Amino acid sequence: MKITFNKLILLALCVLLMQKIEAQTATDSITTLANIKESYKIDGKKLVALSEKILYKKTAQVDLYMYLLRPMKATKKRLPAIIYFYGGGWVGGAVEYQIPTSAWFRDQGIIAITVDYRVKSRQGTSPLACIEDAKSAVRYVRTHAKEFGVNPNKIIVGGGSAGGHLALSTMLEGGDAPNENLKISTKPNAMVLHNPVLGVDFGAKFFAEHPEFSPILNITKKWPPTIISNGTDDKTTGYAGAVEFTQKMNELGNTCELITVKGADHSCDWPITNPNFLPTLTRMTQFLVEHKFIDKRNVLCK
Repeated sequence: MKITFNKLILLALCVLLMQKIEAQTATDSITTLANIKESYKIDGKKLVALSEKILYKKTAQVDLYMYLLRPMKATKKRLPAIIYFYGGGWVGGAVEYQIPTSAWFRDQGIIAITVDYRVKSRQGTSPLACIEDAKSAVRYVRTHAKEFGVNPNKIIVGGGSAGGHLALSTMLEGGDAPNENLKISTKPNAMVLHNPVLGVDFGAKFFAEHPEFSPILNITKKWPPTIISNGTDDKTTGYAGAVEFTQKMNELGNTCELITVKGADHSCDWPITNPNFLPTLTRMTQFLVEHKFIDKRNVLCK
C-alpha cells in the first residue's frame, strides 16, 4: 500500500491530536494532588480548583482569596511557604496564569500560595490597592501560620512583572490597609522575582507620584536573599534596570542574584511551555536550597 506524503502528515496530526486529548483527559480526571509529583504541569484553572481556597480579605469592591497548594508528602513539621502574585500591569491578570509557577515550588516540598488582588480592569482600582492587598496577604499568612502549617520565619514572596513589584512592595514602608495589625510584619524572608517592575521603565508616572513605592529607590541594608530573572531584550522591564537593582542590592551587603535570559523579551521564563522555564526555575530552586528554604532531598530538578 502506497502512502503519500500528505497522508503521512495527516496521520501525524491525528496522533498529536489523540495525545493532546489523552493528556487533557488525564488532567480532567485528577481530583486530588495527593499523589501528583509534578503539579506544575497541570492546567492553571484545574490547579485553582484543586487548591485550598482561603478568604484573606474583604474589600468594598470584592472579597479576596488566596489559593494554597500543599506538598505531596504530608508532614507535621511547619514548612516554608512561597506567596506568588501574578502580573498584569496592576490592570489585569489572573491567579490561573501564575499558579503553575507557584505549583513548581509545591513540587519541591514547600507550601505554595497564589494570591488574587484588586486590579483596575475588574475593580477600578489603582496600584495603591494592589500594594495594600499584597501586604495584607503576607500579613494574613504570617498571622495564620500555625493553622496553615507555615514557618512564619521562612516566608518567600514571588511574582512576575507587576506581581514582582507587589512582592517587592512587601519590603517597603507604608501602603498598609487600615485597621491591620502593623505589629505583624509583611517583610518576607526571601524573594523570587521574574522580570519585575522595579521603578524604572514601566509605571514611570505612578513612581513619579509615589517614589516611596519604587523598589530601586528604596533598597536598604538587610533585605532578604533575592533572585531575579530578566530577559536581555525585555522592552517592558528593561534588563538594565535589573542589573542596576542587583548591583545596588549587593553594594549594600544584601544577597541578590540575576539570572540573565539571553534574547528574551518580557515574560522571559513564562509560561511553563517557555524553553527558559525549566532552566530558570531550576536555578531559583537551587538558590532556595542554598539559603535553606527548600530541603534538597525534596527537589525534583536534580
